Amino acid sequence: MSGLLIRKAVSSDVEKLVELRLLLQQHGEDSNPSVWRITEEGKALVKQKVENALVGINSKVLVAEMNGEVIGFIHGEVSRRTDYLPKSVGAISTIYVVKKLRRKGVGARLVNELFEFFNSERVEHVTLRYIVGNRAAEGFWKKLGFEPIITTAGMRLNELRAPSSVGDLKSVF
Repeated sequence: MSGLLIRKAVSSDVEKLVELRLLLQQHGEDSNPSVWRITEEGKALVKQKVENALVGINSKVLVAEMNGEVIGFIHGEVSRRTDYLPKSVGAISTIYVVKKLRRKGVGARLVNELFEFFNSERVEHVTLRYIVGNRAAEGFWKKLGFEPIITTAGMRLNELRAPSSVGDLKSVF
């Protein structure tokens, strides 16, 4: 895509990043009615979370800019550990591209640039999460080679269907 610039996010991008992060949240909520909903307090905390990500030692926030306008972003983090292999893991925490410019290579460019950071940090494995029902995300990540390896399931506690007897649990476990 001509005229697309991928660059490191700076403090003057914070307000736009907050706006895009909230659009991502809304997109997720629209994709799956069971996903957790952000509260007003949560919305108020987004700015602080964005500011923290910009200064994080093991964190990188990149923006996609076109004609001087931020049209997308990606946030990734690196963690190191000794108790599991691989020892160095990159996590794609968030990615969002404005709706009108999706499917034009912006997201892939953001991912490629973030992978340069991961490579410089000697990351061995990259992980991410997306909402079940977000078909665009499912297709995007699959096209880039990502495959689900863990499923997170959830339910509201008041909807728990308790087994009628211990025997019911034995058939499951």
